[in-house]
Amino acid sequence: MIQMADESVLPTMEQLKRIIEYIPYFENRHNKFFDYIPPEENKNGTSHFPYYIYSEKVSDFISCLEEHKFLVSPYDQKCVRKYFSLLKGEIDSSELGILDIRNIFSFLLNADRFCEGQIARAINKGIFLKMLKRIEQIAIEIQVPLSNNSKTEI
Repeated sequence: MIQMADESVLPTMEQLKRIIEYIPYFENRHNKFFDYIPPEENKNGTSHFPYYIYSEKVSDFISCLEEHKFLVSPYDQKCVRKYFSLLKGEIDSSELGILDIRNIFSFLLNADRFCEGQIARAINKGIFLKMLKRIEQIAIEIQVPLSNNSKTEI
């Protein structure tokens, strides 16, 4: 079960730093973020739906979001429109605030439970990376010094 916080509880700078540490991982397009398991029917006629197996690092990142109370419940339904606008390139990630990003991550993790592959799609389209870089920009804008740890491999 995904653990979520109330949106009025703002993440601390330390929590944001831990989340930002995943930027290098999502920047490296050579990383294998997930495996896609296609639909298959065996000799007995039993079949399974397609599904995704996320890498250990992606799973760690999701756990990091949960652990640091970054996800919100209930998420704002307006974020769904923002997510799809971001996906289509209709808005820039610089237009997102921290609450927008929290709502979008919350929506994506929730959506993946009902429509397998939403997380994979967002990773492939660079949405995770865009939102992480926006969190980093917001941290800089509020003049909180970030260590160079965000530039090291996880």
